[in-house]
Amino acid sequence: MALGLIAKIRGERETVGIDVGHYSIKLVKVLHNSRGGRIVVDADLEKVPDGAVVNGEIQTGDGEGAEGEGGKTEKSGAELLADALNKLLLRHPVDDSCDVVISVNCGAGAGGVLVDRLAVKVPKNGNEAAIILQTAQSRPPFDDTDNVVDFEVVSRENEDVKVNVVAAKSGLLESWAQFFIRRGVRPSAVDVDIFGLVNAFFATAKEDDLSATTAIFNIGEKKMSVAFMQDGKFHSMRAMTGGSLDMVIRKTCSNLEISADKCHEIFDTGDMAVVDGFSESEVEAVLKDAYEDLMAQIDFGIRYFSSAEDTKSLNRILLGGGGAAIPGLKEFIAERTGLEVETVNPFSLVECDAKVLGANGISVALSNIYAPALGLALRKF
Repeated sequence: MALGLIAKIRGERETVGIDVGHYSIKLVKVLHNSRGGRIVVDADLEKVPDGAVVNGEIQTGDGEGAEGEGGKTEKSGAELLADALNKLLLRHPVDDSCDVVISVNCGAGAGGVLVDRLAVKVPKNGNEAAIILQTAQSRPPFDDTDNVVDFEVVSRENEDVKVNVVAAKSGLLESWAQFFIRRGVRPSAVDVDIFGLVNAFFATAKEDDLSATTAIFNIGEKKMSVAFMQDGKFHSMRAMTGGSLDMVIRKTCSNLEISADKCHEIFDTGDMAVVDGFSESEVEAVLKDAYEDLMAQIDFGIRYFSSAEDTKSLNRILLGGGGAAIPGLKEFIAERTGLEVETVNPFSLVECDAKVLGANGISVALSNIYAPALGLALRKF
């Protein structure tokens, strides 16, 4: 429901976060009241049709679409994705006065978002912004002419300036922005899902949380990425070349000879006894075997962070995304790394309307799925 004029005069506003992954579109709406409070007033999701999004790119298809059985024209991935978004927006209309932040799962692949930390020399009275951009654009992979490059200064000490540099394909950003605009939604910002998780972390973190050097691993349906926080600030981000919920599902299904639906049942219930013909210990052993592949990617991310010159020892790991609530994964990673491991659960620290999420609140599994969209909706404008 749109805010009334009186509410707007009082200083209230609404922000909508829409996170598009490879498996589902998540929508979270947050009311920012005049006292600085934040209340989740809407949350829902819609499944993304298979193949509609690949490596963060909308599959537009060729021409007017392929001809299927019976001479019918099959819809392109973009048309199928539009149908899914329209269903979500019909249930939850977005008012023109809302700030809308969208994010896409494009941390890796053809439409990758690049993030790196650079150290540059800026002489006194030098044009800092120009020097930073020229330095970044002279180095691969930031030297691609199709990149949109942005930066954030981390520290300045005499002439030494440290910055986080972000680059994304301009064509990719434009295609996503236009996709939403054509559906009547004008984004205030386009983001990446891992940054939605980072924003959710900072928006709900306590002092002890900020002082710990933290890694957030976003385990999505098809991709995995990691962001690092140090000294209460974002440090760096890395996209994994492997590791995903889909990988765990495929390996588990193959070893137990079960369907993906049965695998999801194990994940949703945490009950290892739902698989006929196998003991609970056998199912648990198969899951741990699948977790080994995820662990290899997590180890890679930790080594990447540790190899940087200005990093401190990692204190803890937070898991986000659809794969974060897989039974036993948190304990498995904690045992292997010797670090504290928890899930990103910002909904536990943000007031939620009981009419939206029920009197008992949101489950941990759903909290992980919705967390990036909530982080987007908590952005300040």
